[in-house]
Amino acid sequence: MELWDVCDREGNPTGKTKEKDSVFLPGEYHLAAEVWIVNSQGQLLIQQRAQSCQLYPGVWALTAGRVKAGETSRQGCIRELAEELGIRCQAQDVLWFRRIVRTHVIWDLYLLRGDYALEQLILQPEEVAQARWISPDQCRNMMEKEEIFVYPEMGQVLEEVCRLMEGEAQPKP
Repeated sequence: MELWDVCDREGNPTGKTKEKDSVFLPGEYHLAAEVWIVNSQGQLLIQQRAQSCQLYPGVWALTAGRVKAGETSRQGCIRELAEELGIRCQAQDVLWFRRIVRTHVIWDLYLLRGDYALEQLILQPEEVAQARWISPDQCRNMMEKEEIFVYPEMGQVLEEVCRLMEGEAQPKP
């Protein structure tokens, strides 16, 4: 049974937990993490969700997942990278750069830089069918054609990631 911390709107744990898929009441939130993985060529690592996934089977997306009870969003991000792609990293390797608050989910977005060879990734078969590197322009094209999971702020987030890759902006800690 997977448990999630119940948080306030600022992401602070309230001391309560709920089981995965529980109903969250008004004012209750739980944390999730998404990581934008970029290589030295300025490409983005995306993954295709396994056909067996309950949500969005077969859809291309970024690495993301819900944060388990007792974890910070950074710890959840690191766990998801290891579980889904076999990428092992440390807390200082993932750079927080944005928070998006939804109805009951607080998404913390991270940036990870690394040249990960596709053939060395260890894909979690229950979650990931395949992975590939794409350019920011290919990502924009996939977003236009809805060939990748798109959320309302994704275009803005992609531009922010591009600025971060170029070193134009420094995110807040």
